[in-house]
Amino acid sequence: MPSFIKLLMFDLDDTLWPCKPAIIAAENTLYAWMQQRVPEITQRHDNEALFEKRRDFMRQRPDLVHDMSKLRIESLKVLSDEIGLDYDWIDEAFDVFFHARQRVELYEDVAPTLEILSADYRLAAVTNGNADIALTGVDQWFEFAVSAADVGHQKPHPLVFQTAMSKAGVAPAETVHIGDDEQRDIFGAVEVGVRTIWINRSDRDWNHTECEADHHIRSLSELPEILRKMQYNATSE
Repeated sequence: MPSFIKLLMFDLDDTLWPCKPAIIAAENTLYAWMQQRVPEITQRHDNEALFEKRRDFMRQRPDLVHDMSKLRIESLKVLSDEIGLDYDWIDEAFDVFFHARQRVELYEDVAPTLEILSADYRLAAVTNGNADIALTGVDQWFEFAVSAADVGHQKPHPLVFQTAMSKAGVAPAETVHIGDDEQRDIFGAVEVGVRTIWINRSDRDWNHTECEADHHIRSLSELPEILRKMQYNATSE
């Protein structure tokens, strides 16, 4: 029998803010820093070439794709090895990128909606990336975050969702997951028995053949009413 909803799990990148602009800006910030600190690398590679090298490195190291921070650090070590540089610049370089990556611009519907929801539900962030809820400023609404790096697996692996529910002490029937990715978010949550809401800001067609989200929305502002209806249906069944 369905239970009252207690926990809302939210994806971060492309659900609460657009990811690509934040990453591009962070890449540019890092490259400018590298031009000053390790010009031996930037004289050999422009920013686009470094992006391609990092993408190739990701293909070569599937064992690291659940930990974007470690993957980036290891990719910087490869750049050092290519020209025989010491690693003494890498920690600072990663710190430059990491803090720049947290400068996100929330979608307009995020702050007012999370303010409303946090009064009635417990909120948790569940992410494959390395966005930090404190540094991005959304920790005022979220009780905690679980990342792929924390559990050693990326969404849609069930352990990511199960870890969040275990931390909150709730059951799947008491949980709803909200995210933008049909496979990583919706399929993954459905597989562990969690109800799902797909945030589809760009009016895409639903193309997943193995699952369906309980609800499709274009804006997070639709969430409070949808959740009220879900709560009502749970009590009336």
